[in-house]
This record gives sequence, C-alpha cells and structure tokens, in this order.
Amino acid sequence: MRAVSRRLTYANVMSTIAVFLVLGGAAFAAAKVGKKSVGPNQLKANAVTSKKIKKNAVTKAKIANGAVNFSKLAAGTNLIASATGGPIAVNVDGPVPIPLSGPISFTPQAGVVNILHVEVRGSLSRVAKSTCDVTVQPLVNGQLFEISSGFLFLGSDEPEPSDFRPILLDSESGPVGILQPGVTQGVSLRFLGDAKNCTASSTISVAVAVTQEK
Repeated sequence: MRAVSRRLTYANVMSTIAVFLVLGGAAFAAAKVGKKSVGPNQLKANAVTSKKIKKNAVTKAKIANGAVNFSKLAAGTNLIASATGGPIAVNVDGPVPIPLSGPISFTPQAGVVNILHVEVRGSLSRVAKSTCDVTVQPLVNGQLFEISSGFLFLGSDEPEPSDFRPILLDSESGPVGILQPGVTQGVSLRFLGDAKNCTASSTISVAVAVTQEK
C-alpha cells in the first residue's frame, strides 16, 4: 500500500479524474441529445446512407415541391399500362377487334392527366393497282377515341411516277379520363380492313400505352 501511495502524484490523480470526466461526459451527452438538436451541420458528409433510412420513412409530405423530376425517376415510372398486338391480317372489311397482349385498364384520379398513346405499323400489299387502306380505331369503355388528327390510317396507294407515298406508320396521343375521375377506363382497339384491295399477306401491328403526366 505504501508503494502505491508513493507513486500517487498530483499529476497522476488529475489525469485519471480527467479521463473519467471525458468518458462520463461523452456518455451523458449521447444519452441527453435533445430533440431537433442534430442538424445538417452536425452530420458528416455521407453519414446517412440508404441502409440508415427506415422503410417508408420518406413520404410524399417530406419531399419538397419540384424536388424530384423525371430525370431522377426510374425508367417507366410514369407508365401506367401498355400492350401490343399483331401482326394481324387486314384483308377483311371489319370492324375487327385487335387482340392485345394484356388488358389496358386504369382509374384516373382528380387533378392528374393521363395520356393514351397508340402506334400502328403496317406491312401492306395491294391487289393489282388498287389501294389497300386500313384504319385503326381506339376505343375507351367501348366508345370511339378520336382526337383532332382523327383515327390512325395506313394506306398503300397506287404508284405514281412522282408521288408514291404509302403510309405504313401512324400514331396518336391524347388525354383520357379527365372528366371521369374515379371511373375505370378500359382501352381496346379495332381495325377496318379491306377485303377487296389488300392481299392476304397484308398485316398490321399495334402498340398502346397509358402514361401519367405531372
């Protein structure tokens, strides 16, 4: 005991006390961090990683207006539904329903603009010098969907020496369901073919999609 007391100096005692104060003070501070006392200035760069964010912690209310644009969204985020159809022979008069790869159905919400997009491509051959014309008509809940440009049209005209312009690709887009929020919208397609003037090898293929605008 005397040997220990001989080694006790003022400096040893004070340094030991200082160590306990530092450790005890850090533990006390960690346990007593006040609400909202940690701000961006207290966080080191890259301190908050994706693993530290609780699932579903970032909600719509926590995202500032204009903070997220389409460049920050994953591809296809604004795509509600899509499908394709064909190739299907068009040497029939119709109207003939076009089978799609999947159902196109959505329910519009108030204040949200949804756009219906339809594209049609054709591989048309005419009989002799006749004209093989095909019209594709989109329908929404069984009603014809027509915008200012009309329905989609493909045609293989009689060749002229200086003016042969067959139309083998057409598309149209337009808002849908704005006046019916909460009402499910079902999209289908049909075509009017040409049994007399289109050859049996004449076909069309379609693609349809519904996207959501901001």
